[in-house]
Amino acid sequence: MFWKLAARDALILALVAAAWRLFSGLSAGDGAVGDLTGLILGLGVGVGVFLLHEWGHLLGAMASGSAFRLPDRLRSIHLFSFDSRRNSRGQFLVMSFSGFLVTGVAVWFGYVALPDSLLASRVARGAIVFLTSLTVLIEFPLVFWSLLSPTLPPVETLPAEPRDRRAPA
Repeated sequence: MFWKLAARDALILALVAAAWRLFSGLSAGDGAVGDLTGLILGLGVGVGVFLLHEWGHLLGAMASGSAFRLPDRLRSIHLFSFDSRRNSRGQFLVMSFSGFLVTGVAVWFGYVALPDSLLASRVARGAIVFLTSLTVLIEFPLVFWSLLSPTLPPVETLPAEPRDRRAPA
């Protein structure tokens, strides 16, 4: 399932990048076409940043040898489920900070690489700031919990499945 999820998300990112390359210039103009193009492309970048953030978490979990589960279906909104009961504080922190790192790169990208003149860029920046705010409000407290509590926060996102996955050592 890992490679299917990777292919799915790579396809989404490629479609967003291609649409940006082909149509982002339209969002510099006034009128409904520019507004709609800017909104769609900017939100598409937001979807891409969300996916990359989640992949950052997953790759961090894999790098630290964490126990996790992948979804059974490609339609799952969750990329994976970190097993708080079977992992250490260190594994949780690596998994957490790898997603934060990707988010930091996305903020940098949004404000350094995207052209100021496009509505699509401003919508993308808004989406990136919104997602970063969610990270700060939802995920940072979980990191503090893990540092101040003897147990890890329960962060499992998928229902219990009989097939657990463990990253290769």
